[in-house]
Amino acid sequence: MGSNGGYQYKYMKNNKSANDWLAELMQSSGPSGLVDEVPEGWITLVDMAQQTCLSLATMNSRVQKLLLQNKLQRKKFRIKTGRAISDVWHYNKV
Repeated sequence: MGSNGGYQYKYMKNNKSANDWLAELMQSSGPSGLVDEVPEGWITLVDMAQQTCLSLATMNSRVQKLLLQNKLQRKKFRIKTGRAISDVWHYNKV
């Protein structure tokens, strides 16, 4: 930690309005926020694979076939994945 890092952390910790602002920023959603609200029915490839006990490769192959047949629609949503926030493809039945 640099000479300035400790001061900034201490300042943020003791400054109630800064903490309130940071909490609001971290919880915000939508186009102007950090993450998107994923509508009901949309699911990621990883979630589909876990629910069906199939490998990601197998599930990806099946999803690609359904996309070509226009039986699935896909859209990217910005979601929290572990520690990071990423744009992730989600799928929904047509």
